[in-house]
Amino acid sequence: MTARAVLGLKGVSKTFPGVVALEDVSLDVSEGEVHALLGENGAGKSTLMAIAAGAMAANSGTVEIGGIPLDTASPSRAQELGISVVYQHTSVLHELTVAENLLYCVPKERRAATINTNQWISEQLALVGAVFDRRTRVGELSVAERQLVEIAKALALQPKVLVLDEPTEALTAKETEQLFINIERITALGTAVVYISHRLPEVKRVADRITVLRDGRVRGTFLADGISEDEILSLIIGRPVDHAFPEKSGRRSDSVPLLVARKITNGVLQGIDLEVVPGEVVGLAGVEGNGQRDFMRALAGLVPATGEIAIGGKQTALGDPISIQGAGIVYLPGDRHSEGLFMSLSVRENIAALVLDVLSRLGFVSPRREGSLVASQIASLAIKTPSPESRIASLSGGNQQKVLFARSLSREPAVLLADEPTRGVDAGAD
Repeated sequence: MTARAVLGLKGVSKTFPGVVALEDVSLDVSEGEVHALLGENGAGKSTLMAIAAGAMAANSGTVEIGGIPLDTASPSRAQELGISVVYQHTSVLHELTVAENLLYCVPKERRAATINTNQWISEQLALVGAVFDRRTRVGELSVAERQLVEIAKALALQPKVLVLDEPTEALTAKETEQLFINIERITALGTAVVYISHRLPEVKRVADRITVLRDGRVRGTFLADGISEDEILSLIIGRPVDHAFPEKSGRRSDSVPLLVARKITNGVLQGIDLEVVPGEVVGLAGVEGNGQRDFMRALAGLVPATGEIAIGGKQTALGDPISIQGAGIVYLPGDRHSEGLFMSLSVRENIAALVLDVLSRLGFVSPRREGSLVASQIASLAIKTPSPESRIASLSGGNQQKVLFARSLSREPAVLLADEPTRGVDAGAD
């Protein structure tokens, strides 16, 4: 027996000024399946799901959830019909506690009536493998922990269709495994999952079917077992891919360190030493919360720490981000929304933010020099934007990440501290 379609989009088109985001897109998602939606940054994936969730109105086309038309762009109506979305950037309320977020976002009638509220909250957190205290303010949680709250909130709504937009970007391997267990559990009960990710091995593992978008149009729907990763990637970017990393140059024994850090210590770090030579890439690995991010932020001067740091043989004061940046260290934050980008400003303004002193004369920014720099960065990183004057908030998540990278590179750093630099960036751009 053919599974019933619980999400149907027919002939959906959407345009923005200067951009055709979606063109005559149709998609059917069946109950109990994991349907992966793939495409490059700006291909239209998030726009399509925003229309399905009632957060955005299409120019044309129809949306049905559980066989019932979504007649108007209304998130509350779409949720009522049975769709729930875990967005790439969490929509949790930072000033509320974990418990308050769950209670605020999940109607009382969706909660179990036979148990007390505290028990219900504990059960929702346990389902996603969360171990933090429900009384913790969400703003105090890590990005990964906030993502777990978002997923718990979505699952608590018991949706017919659960949309997961880049759900594992901020999760550890253990948390990702717990998410996959949750996906198996809810699909076994008949819930459909729309899974958006740039991680192709992950997609091949969890998906039943795969639909590829490119330039706002469907390029095909396939059984996940019937298509290879190389074939998927070729469909995503529109050309065959010979994807290889350049040969590593190796570290010469006589190389003089560019960055030297000695005995970096604070409440988390305990006497960390590091030497980095020119041209070297050093990876900081570890389970979330074991100090790698604290170490980077200490090197950038963003958190208090003791010890010594020198760039190019010159000592620099820890805890002074302006002096450290002036010495040649640039920090690319892992959370682009809360720490990286100015969401109300344009692409141009975001790219130029770190080099206004270089672009200025007598206190005035040179429009010609600024325009040249911005155009060069947009071209070199293939940033998809209608215009340099477009608001950064209007870009896809991956293109926002490219803007953040462009801003960091514009400073021409001697040392780049990159915290999760490929978050939300597609395989073709990596």
